[in-house]
Amino acid sequence: MKRQSHITGFYLETLMLIVVFIAIILVLTQIFGLAQMQSVKAKQLTDAVVLAGNAAEAVSASKTADELLALLNENDNAFPMQDAAGVTARYDGDLLPERDGGYRVDVTWLPEETGTGTMVGSVVEVHCGETAEPVFRLETKAFRPEVSG
Repeated sequence: MKRQSHITGFYLETLMLIVVFIAIILVLTQIFGLAQMQSVKAKQLTDAVVLAGNAAEAVSASKTADELLALLNENDNAFPMQDAAGVTARYDGDLLPERDGGYRVDVTWLPEETGTGTMVGSVVEVHCGETAEPVFRLETKAFRPEVSG
């Protein structure tokens, strides 16, 4: 009889240990799943910052919206915006220009005449996929002095 209670106790302890291990495995699986989702979001944000910085540099190097389109257009990936002055460009996951890429960069061209030249404001929004909310938004301005000739 004593031996039977030891065996029953062993089975109960083993069962409890298995339940604890299963609970730990489930918790760790959820933690790793959440970490993977955070990693994807961090990569999207990093890519968006790089693309927005590149677009801002193109704005500062352009004198007109047409020059901006020419600078951003590689591999036929950029188009004039339909509802505003500016450019929409698309890039793939490796940040290479691609017509149907997953990243969409919208760059508005907002010139303001001043007494000594033109201040070109620009809003750069980077979208991942077809989301309405941008992953990253950057506002920038560049001054274009008047050229007397």
